Amino acid sequence: MTTTQAPPLIAPKDDPRAAAGIRRAKAMCGLGGFAIAGLSAYMHGDVFFTAGERALGGGIAGYLLGWGVALAVWRRILQAETHQALELLRSRSTPDETPET
Repeated sequence: MTTTQAPPLIAPKDDPRAAAGIRRAKAMCGLGGFAIAGLSAYMHGDVFFTAGERALGGGIAGYLLGWGVALAVWRRILQAETHQALELLRSRSTPDETPET
C-alpha cells in the first residue's frame, strides 16, 4: 500500500504577498463596513451617536468578514502555487518518453 504524502504548505502569514493581501482586505472591508453601516443608520434617521455605534459594529463585522474571506482565498492560492511547483519539479525530474530518430 502506497501512501501519498501531502506537500508542505506555506502559511499565509509566512508569505509576504499573502500577508499584505490579507492586511489590505481587512482594512478595506473594515472601512467599507464602517462607512456603509454609519451612513445607512444616519440616513434612516438615527442620531449621530447611535449612528456612530452602528458604524463601529459594521466596521468590526466587515473587518472579521474580510479577514475570513481573504484568509480562505490566500490559502487556496498558496495551495495551488505549491501544487504547480511540485508538478513542475516532477516533470523536470522524469525523462521524456519520446523516441529518438
